[in-house]
Amino acid sequence: MISPLLIVISAIIAAAAVALACRFARWPARDLGAAAAGTLVAVIAWRVAANILLLNEDFMPAVSVGDAVCLIAGALPPAVVVFVDRDLGRRALPVLTGGLVAFIANVIIL
Repeated sequence: MISPLLIVISAIIAAAAVALACRFARWPARDLGAAAAGTLVAVIAWRVAANILLLNEDFMPAVSVGDAVCLIAGALPPAVVVFVDRDLGRRALPVLTGGLVAFIANVIIL
């Protein structure tokens, strides 16, 4: 079982990376906040679910199902924001950043 503190720390790292990517892409504050908050909530929710479902066993060196799905949990909220507000510039940057940083942070920290 993964510690709740470590789950929150990895989610904060992913959300901060999404916020920085959104800022770099010059997204409005409303969209930046929605993407970052969504990433925070999605990663925490998924990792808690992975704990409950016992999906933390590694299927390859240092990578579990819980870690792998963090690619989706980190990328999905910025992707939803892009889908809702199609006028955003550099749409792929926050989505890619969210997915990759959530995955990497979870592999390293958890």
